[in-house]
Amino acid sequence: MIQDSGLSTSFGAQARNYDRYRVGPPVEIVDHILPAGCSAVLDLGAGTGAMTRHLMTRAPKVYAVDPDPRMREVLAENCPGVVALEGVAERIPLPDACVDAVVMSSAWHWVDPDLAIPEVARVLRDGGTLALVWNRGDRSVPWVSDVEEFRRRATGTADIVYTQVSHYLEDAWLPQGAPFVDIEISALPWSTLVSRDELSAMLTTYTGYLQAPPERKPEILREYSEYVNNDPRLGSSDLVEWPMRCHYWKALRTDR
Repeated sequence: MIQDSGLSTSFGAQARNYDRYRVGPPVEIVDHILPAGCSAVLDLGAGTGAMTRHLMTRAPKVYAVDPDPRMREVLAENCPGVVALEGVAERIPLPDACVDAVVMSSAWHWVDPDLAIPEVARVLRDGGTLALVWNRGDRSVPWVSDVEEFRRRATGTADIVYTQVSHYLEDAWLPQGAPFVDIEISALPWSTLVSRDELSAMLTTYTGYLQAPPERKPEILREYSEYVNNDPRLGSSDLVEWPMRCHYWKALRTDR
């Protein structure tokens, strides 16, 4: 993983809250990213298994790799039968040409592509798919964008991850000579219902809050809750329809 002062593994300390409150990708995304007849798939940087659960419904063999034992513990509870392994994208603990697809959901921005791409190519069968997914609030909706901005402002953090994700969705970033072709970039609009308390709690699953001083966290959560409960654009019901976009980047491995 890229050296990030522990940011990429900070989620493990709140693994159960992350699993409960962070909105995972919609099940429909697998129709867009998995190849037909996929018999084995690797969920790389699998976390607590939000994507893994969907992959289990489409492939008979699912591997899940994550560096954090706290995240893997929750994943194992959520995804019985999945082979959960310790590892990172730059060192994948699987043999050569063993999977038809490698999926990484909301984690590729922690990766060093120069090291990870050869490893992904190594474990993929020829013609297999690499799919990178980011599931995010739909910032084209003004109040969603404002909630995201308030989240960052409350913790005094910049949105470095958003910039990184935009880079992977917009720029030609593949290392020179990478054995991947037929790049496809798209997004699936969708929405989910969350309570106001769940929405406030979801905001605490991002790195700005996780890295905040412990004595500041109750105050930050109070600020989140007040914002969510006082924005009239969220409606009058306790349930809020949270608009989202599930972005994906995918390409095919080739020996040509």
